[in-house]
Amino acid sequence: MHPVDRLVGYSLGGGLPKLIFVVGLLAGVLALTFTPREEEPQIVVPMVDVIVQAPGLSARQVERQVVIPLEKLLAQIPGVEHVYSTAAAGSATATLRFHVGEDREDSLLNTYNKLYSNQHRMPPVVSNWMLRPVEVDDVPIVMLALWSEDPQRYDDFELRRLADEVSTFLQAIPATSEVNVIGGRPRTVRILIDPESMGARNTTAQDVVMALSVSNVLRDAGGLTVSNGSVLLEAGDVIRSVGELQGLVVNVVDGAPVYLRDVARVVDGPAEAESYTWIGFAPQHPRGAASDRPMVAISVAKQRGSNAVSVAEAVHQAMGRMQRELLPPEVQVEVLRDYGQTADEKVNNLSTSLGFAIFTVVVFIGVFLGWRPALVVGLAVPICYGITLALDMALGYTINRVTLFALILSLGLLVDDPITGVDNISRFMGRGDLSVGDRVVAAMAEIRIPLILSTVTIIFAFLPLAGITGMMGPYMAPMAFNVPASVITSTLVAFLVTPWLASRLLQAQPVAQVTSVSEGPYARFMAPLLDNRKLAKLVLWAVLGLFLVTAALPVFRLVPLKLLPFDNKNEVQVLIDMPESASLEQTAALAREVAETVTRVPEVQAVAAFVGVPSAIDFNGMVRRYYQRIGPHLGDLRITLADKTRREHQSHGLVLRLRQLLEPFNRGGISVKVVEVPPGPPVLSTLVAEIYADALTPYETQKEAARALMERLGREAHVVEIDSTMEADRERRRFVTDRQKAALSGIAADDVAQTLAMANEGYVAGYLQLEREARPLPMELRLDPRHRLSEHDFKRLLVRGRQGVAKSTTAQGLEVAPQPLAAIGELGDFEHGPADTMIHRKDLRPVVYVMAELNGRTPAEIIADVHADMGAAPGAGDDWQDRTFLSSGAGDGWSLPEGTDVQWTGEGEWRITKDVFRDMGLGYAFALLAIFFVLRVQTASSSLSLIIMLSIPLTVIGIMPGFWLMNQFGERWIAGAPEPVLFTATAMIGMIALAGIVVRNSLILVEFISQAREAGASIRDALLQAGSVRMRPVLLTAGTTLLGNLIITLDPVFAGLALAIIFGIVASTAFTLVVVPIVYLLVFDKPELQAAAASAPPEDV
Repeated sequence: MHPVDRLVGYSLGGGLPKLIFVVGLLAGVLALTFTPREEEPQIVVPMVDVIVQAPGLSARQVERQVVIPLEKLLAQIPGVEHVYSTAAAGSATATLRFHVGEDREDSLLNTYNKLYSNQHRMPPVVSNWMLRPVEVDDVPIVMLALWSEDPQRYDDFELRRLADEVSTFLQAIPATSEVNVIGGRPRTVRILIDPESMGARNTTAQDVVMALSVSNVLRDAGGLTVSNGSVLLEAGDVIRSVGELQGLVVNVVDGAPVYLRDVARVVDGPAEAESYTWIGFAPQHPRGAASDRPMVAISVAKQRGSNAVSVAEAVHQAMGRMQRELLPPEVQVEVLRDYGQTADEKVNNLSTSLGFAIFTVVVFIGVFLGWRPALVVGLAVPICYGITLALDMALGYTINRVTLFALILSLGLLVDDPITGVDNISRFMGRGDLSVGDRVVAAMAEIRIPLILSTVTIIFAFLPLAGITGMMGPYMAPMAFNVPASVITSTLVAFLVTPWLASRLLQAQPVAQVTSVSEGPYARFMAPLLDNRKLAKLVLWAVLGLFLVTAALPVFRLVPLKLLPFDNKNEVQVLIDMPESASLEQTAALAREVAETVTRVPEVQAVAAFVGVPSAIDFNGMVRRYYQRIGPHLGDLRITLADKTRREHQSHGLVLRLRQLLEPFNRGGISVKVVEVPPGPPVLSTLVAEIYADALTPYETQKEAARALMERLGREAHVVEIDSTMEADRERRRFVTDRQKAALSGIAADDVAQTLAMANEGYVAGYLQLEREARPLPMELRLDPRHRLSEHDFKRLLVRGRQGVAKSTTAQGLEVAPQPLAAIGELGDFEHGPADTMIHRKDLRPVVYVMAELNGRTPAEIIADVHADMGAAPGAGDDWQDRTFLSSGAGDGWSLPEGTDVQWTGEGEWRITKDVFRDMGLGYAFALLAIFFVLRVQTASSSLSLIIMLSIPLTVIGIMPGFWLMNQFGERWIAGAPEPVLFTATAMIGMIALAGIVVRNSLILVEFISQAREAGASIRDALLQAGSVRMRPVLLTAGTTLLGNLIITLDPVFAGLALAIIFGIVASTAFTLVVVPIVYLLVFDKPELQAAAASAPPEDV
């Protein structure tokens, strides 16, 4: 007896199945309770920013002298995928992006080692540099808005003070990481100097800084023994009040002290506004309509490996307590982001969907097989899922949407083995010549090899998903693990638990006597095809033609191809890019207009605005480096939508409507972009072109090429939000010191520069020491805003000459001249000119990025059309809907300047699309090859193996027409833009999965054909007999797979996977029962083979 048969016989005793059942259920409950939950799989992409200061250098000098040597060093670090850098006047930033999955600590350590070990190579012009790691754990899971119902009493300054206090309490919550406060004016002691008062008292800003630095000192002077005891000795004292600060002596003139209050106005209050943050509510918000309410945001990130759900719940509980005990009643809290809640909702909804799918499948089985077989199959499901979830917890996987969708997908697969076993056991139960145990063992022995082989084929079909590179790899990793794990568990349950349950629950029934195989519906349908070879061949030619036609649908753009579908989120982001010369107030005014326009959309609940400062980043913002969006010309709106259950459109449909609504704002160099949260790996933009040039080509020529491409994209239908990394022209005013005049006064040019910077930007000269402050309280020296309105105001500032620089001849000889005072205006003048613009580089080459978003079209077709028109003669262009990949191009010619080139496979979605479909294509080929070798080893027949695999390409006949059909129904246009059903990467995964699923039916069908031939039946009778016997279980397994995936169609991300499996399984099942017998007949029913068959039966499969 075969070892597996002995194991089945042993399991009939009941001890082992009971143990597996209890362990599986307990393991599942523990895994669901303790495994961390998150909405999406965590993608680890280590990033490190290297920020370098090189004052006095132009952008071109920074590129040549700082960035290029730095890039050469950074590119040598192991694991680095890309080096991005920007060179600006006086500074540079280089961003290292490591390969997905690289260890974060090792990446940061390698970067530190490389830079510190090469400090001697740092250019001497570099004054300072720092490293700033950026990782996925920096992404906040909760973002709260503190806003005021009474702006007169609690403005952004008061809200900031409250938020600082709240953040200290939130930081104490276990498993929290960074807690940041965004927006609001912090408390600052502003020392606003008055040029006239300072001039009247011969006092300079340098005098004030010196007085503050030498007076605000408290030092530990060690221990002192006094009266046989030890006391702590300190020296000096710090400034502890505004009164002390106002009375500080900053200079002595003619023996009289000059106090700080004599030359400056000291204000203890909010700092000058460098950003604006507010929140507005739409009329449909539960609180009612409100606009421009002061707001300060608090973001909370979690520690690595912690449960997002529990951390978010702890944050909300703490905020609830603080609202009752700490915050005034006029200050309210609005949740802008809660990934813990969304993760919990997603997991709970999918768990409910999983339960519904199980119930549906069990009922389906019960209708066709009876309630006893349905109970046997239904009891096997929780065992499989429990063991699989326990393996997830043990191997460090989290419970997320991909994990649960993998389990839902595997439902149709894992019930196949129990269904096949129960169906076969039911047939054997009618045999009275054997005991119940022997019947069960014999039934399982008959299907042992097909079950094991089908499990192996499914494993080979899903294993290639583990080989996907880039960010899609870890995103799909839970599916690559969970489906094979659940199927392996299912096979074990089918051999160790199902037989025992069947022996207890199934009743012996007499086998219906069939006088002829021609009496069944299957036989009546197939007999004419098997008896007429011309008709059989005609059917095969028709199937082949159908396959070719359906496979060509994507080529004719009737089935649009795209990497990722669009998700359905409750949040949308709007980015505002004003010209670089815009002021903070101008940007805020535009942001208010945009926010007011957005709140008129019925599905919008609230709009939180951030001007001059970025909002808390999400993973998309981390990869796109939105945290660097700091400046008066930049704005960021976070839009909260009504719950997805109460919206007419999904979030992508709303994005299309918002783009149409906000299009009028895109004028005069203003860019307003609507950003939706991607469901998977983020990219810089949906469509990204990188403009490169030859080594000697000026950077300005690359900009010309970018402008030419932007013009061409602007003429392409449904290409929107076209932007680039080129900056608008901005005026620069530079104070140029007359070196001779400065030298005669003993004044250094550096003193003039420092005084100007201090007067305009401000200088923190120390900190006021107060016991109860949550943050250090800076004392900022700055020119009064009333005296910062013109160049003349700065020219009145005094600068003191340095001691010992200027000398004079007296009767005693050469002596040091007194330190002279001179107004800045006497030492030079302002020159006007254009400011340097940033130079962008990628992987040691200068680059200009051109970015765009697409409304209803895919990157593949846009790139194909634009590329086909490059170099052609200008034309009017044809309708985009009439184009195919065989006739790409709109007839709208354009060209690039000589020496430049455009690459589309850089930072856009097309690069990931190309890489993912390449990896999946290779994985698909590997799966087919592996399945073939498994079958070839078992059957010892290449022909038989290929016949079994015939059902795989037949899936295309269902998949492609299915997607084409979906595009013919429903609302396919929103806001004037197409909204097609896309064949995405998830649909490709479904197609790969079908390779393992559909082979199972062919494998068992061919096995039964071989068994019938061994029993002495002719090939024709064997085909009819096997098809008649296997038709019910084949249809049942197809039906359970279909029903298990039906619930997935409700998810916008994985709907493509479900549709591919549903359409593919329907077509493949139907064609398998027809095509496989016909091909088997044509291959093996030949005269020369008949003679061999008479002497030796076919090989046992």
